[in-house]
Amino acid sequence: MNIGMRIQNIRKSKNLKVTELAKMAYISQPYLSDIERGRTTPSLDKLQTICEALDISLGDFFGNASEFSPELIQLLENIKRLTEEERTHLAHFIEAIVNRQDT
Repeated sequence: MNIGMRIQNIRKSKNLKVTELAKMAYISQPYLSDIERGRTTPSLDKLQTICEALDISLGDFFGNASEFSPELIQLLENIKRLTEEERTHLAHFIEAIVNRQDT
């Protein structure tokens, strides 16, 4: 899934400009543009904030939850129970693992 393209498609379907969504999600317009163009990937907490600004859940963002494995559904349910700070730490941890695998 192309996260940036998905954000852009939802944003456009809601007739929002990049600047409007960026303001609603408390992020900079250049950062949102970079996400939409695939130049960067948002952390989980930033994606959650963007989804909230778009008035959709993470489940809605990623499509039909029934398509997910039971393990992934459980993981998402567990993430919902974390505090904002814990989700931020988890997002950084996941990014570190992904970045380590890319090198």
